[in-house]
Amino acid sequence: MHDDFSSFFDFLPIGAYRSHPDGTMLRANPALVHINGYSTEAELLRAVRDIGSEWYVQPGRRREFMRLLARDGQVQGFVSEIHRHRSRERIWVREHAHALRDAEGRVRCYEGTVEDISDLEHSRDQVDRIADQVSGMVFRTVMQPDGTRVFSYVSRGVRELLGLTPEQVMADGDAIRRLWHPADAARVAAASEAARASGRTLSIEHRVVLTDGTEKWLHVRSTPVHLSPQRSEYAGVVIDVTARKRAEARLLESNERWKLALNSTGDGVWDWNLQTGDETYSEQFLAMYGYTEADLAHNPRVLDSLTHPDDVPAMLRDREAHFSGRTPTYVNEHRVRCHDGQWKWVLSRGLVIERDADGRPARMIGTHTDITARRQADALRIERDRAEAANQAKTQLLSRVSHELRTPLNAVLGFAQLLQRDLPPGSTATEWTGHILQAGRHLLDLVDEVLDLSAAQSGQLQLSLSDLSAEPLLDEAWSMVQAAPLAGRPPCSLVRDIPPALPPVRADRRRLLQVLVNLLSNAVKYNRPGGAVHVALRADGPAIVFEVRDEGEGLTPEQIARLFSPFERLDAARRGIEGTGLGLSLSQQLAQAMGGTLSAHSAPGQGATFALRLPWA
Repeated sequence: MHDDFSSFFDFLPIGAYRSHPDGTMLRANPALVHINGYSTEAELLRAVRDIGSEWYVQPGRRREFMRLLARDGQVQGFVSEIHRHRSRERIWVREHAHALRDAEGRVRCYEGTVEDISDLEHSRDQVDRIADQVSGMVFRTVMQPDGTRVFSYVSRGVRELLGLTPEQVMADGDAIRRLWHPADAARVAAASEAARASGRTLSIEHRVVLTDGTEKWLHVRSTPVHLSPQRSEYAGVVIDVTARKRAEARLLESNERWKLALNSTGDGVWDWNLQTGDETYSEQFLAMYGYTEADLAHNPRVLDSLTHPDDVPAMLRDREAHFSGRTPTYVNEHRVRCHDGQWKWVLSRGLVIERDADGRPARMIGTHTDITARRQADALRIERDRAEAANQAKTQLLSRVSHELRTPLNAVLGFAQLLQRDLPPGSTATEWTGHILQAGRHLLDLVDEVLDLSAAQSGQLQLSLSDLSAEPLLDEAWSMVQAAPLAGRPPCSLVRDIPPALPPVRADRRRLLQVLVNLLSNAVKYNRPGGAVHVALRADGPAIVFEVRDEGEGLTPEQIARLFSPFERLDAARRGIEGTGLGLSLSQQLAQAMGGTLSAHSAPGQGATFALRLPWA
């Protein structure tokens, strides 16, 4: 120290010194002489041989002091326990030091100050006793403008928490930072810098890896107590949250396994946090409706808004019934509007798995199952049952009407036949009686065909299926048509195309004969004068096909479209052709009842062809 500053050096209230790099004491002011228990500077200098081995209570403390000097060129706030050199009494001191260098940059000596902080250390002991009650580590740290961190206080809890001593942490501001988990280090550093820049409290959880390889989770909370451009001082606490984090990880793993199990069923999974209002959805859930996570915004109100308005009241009632504990689970069926605008029926099931201290639901999990096909099938079944009931009612009505008509109609026909027998031939009365008989028989045929058509449409037609040879039935039907020739029309010839050894057909004999007679009779009625009726039989796959073709005027596409409608007679009346208009409609129903089909194709001027297709025996 320069002589110009000798007075300042001598009267400095704290110890000051100059020492050689080898540890030899070169100068000491009166305050430092007093701290060491000597009377004069000369006495102190003669007594001290090696500062490192004679002064510090902890042997490695001198090495740490020198390491910091070599690294930074200075030491600030270096707190240690030392011996008063003469009495060997232990006291606590705080040191500041720096190196003096020559023109070539070599260290010439060290200068520093020593402050007796034993009274402060007594207070520190009291603080330690208080801090020991905290599960974890209490600290106070100073952040220098250059980013250097200096801990001014670290509680003894750091030993159990991190395996470090308070002295190690206070001597090395980066001792804790070096324990940060590599995967968390960048995140913690960024959060720390953001808190420092904003002057806000830092609250973060991260992992550390101790020197023995142990991994722990820490919760760090650091609050600013003094902020200035020169230094920023913080006080905080660090606690071990490893047990909680592991429990959360186990719970998360359990939830993920549960969700994975539900996803494997093909159902959409939802998880609703009623306290935060957030709801998460599985990929299957989103795919079910064609939405993305952004579309639903993790908000259950968005999904509720997509529920069909007619279904919302019942859905809310079922949900509230479970929330209040009146039902063990939440179950509801409702419609949800998909991304493409279509409505999808879903079965929603859920369970409250967490409640708060007041018993209110806090978390609910559940699934959505697509039941659109089932609901559509139910609707079809209901409609089918309704139609069947209506058909049964219609059949019963027609049966009663038929019974009520047949009795008086048979009486009219019987008395008309008796009256005709007693009238002279060729008289006007005889002609009129013939008209009565013709109209009565037509009405009786109409009643029979209406009953048959109704029974066929309602599925109540009684059939007696057997294996039949097709060619003899065709011959019998043609014979029946020839036995009742049409008035004023010349007979038609039959052109046959029937291969040998056709397999038998599976059908009801009476009903098949009824259909063939109807087809052949129509071919005769609508044929051109002198034209032929063409009949062909052939095997086509597992079926036998009866084809009946006339040489008449043919039909337009519009006429073919109406051909099998009940009471459709096309231009029969204009051409003087009698009939009920039910023959073709009934024939088609009978063909379908026997497991077959009846179709027609034609073109104007090319006649009409009817194809009856029935299964093999």
